[in-house]
Amino acid sequence: MPKTLAIFGAGPVLGLSLARRFGREGFRVALVARTTDNLDRLVAALAEDGIEAAGFTADVYDGEQIQAAVAAITKEYGQIDVAEFSPGGGNMGDGIESVLDVDPANLQLILDRFVLSGVALVRAVLPDMVERGAGAILFTAGQSGIYPTPFLGNAGMAQAALRNYFHNLNAVLADKGVYVGAVNVGALIEGSVPHQGIMSVTEPLAFEPEVIHPDVFAENFWDLYAKRDRTEALVGAFGQ
Repeated sequence: MPKTLAIFGAGPVLGLSLARRFGREGFRVALVARTTDNLDRLVAALAEDGIEAAGFTADVYDGEQIQAAVAAITKEYGQIDVAEFSPGGGNMGDGIESVLDVDPANLQLILDRFVLSGVALVRAVLPDMVERGAGAILFTAGQSGIYPTPFLGNAGMAQAALRNYFHNLNAVLADKGVYVGAVNVGALIEGSVPHQGIMSVTEPLAFEPEVIHPDVFAENFWDLYAKRDRTEALVGAFGQ
């Protein structure tokens, strides 16, 4: 029976590249996102590549909806072998504040988005993986969790917390057959909403941002999953 990759926060850029990369290894793909239009387009694109895929509607910022999606995927495919969490789709800059503008409200918003929803996903998929003694949980993370970046004040705080979480998870789950890791985004992902936003700016930029194709990130995810020899990778070094 083929293995199942479930992408929580699937989109037409990184999500599609991830699905294709794992699909080439024989995985079928469960795609989780808010809108059926997005999911239908992704399923159709993957079908053209000969990759089996199905869409499941859920808001990945909502713990109850995550749990419902996990149940639906498990019912459809039997189990989730790899769960990948990409919470930063769409206008991910909304709600991100520089360090001097961080307050309890905007910090809570970003913690809910990047950390608490990630914990909800882990709680939903981990028991079955531990019972089977096999599985993997992958996170799309941000370089501000490694390198403090003042203009990403509340986002960096959340990413640092997430980084602590996935490192600790991997450490305690290694002898249970479950791998946990993350690819840290240190550049603009080509074709993503942030990249499109930068490209639409007509004024001269203070610096030339690094732009990397989503397939490069997808390859790093596969490398982490296949080798399991480290907990994280950093692709690009935005601002460093």
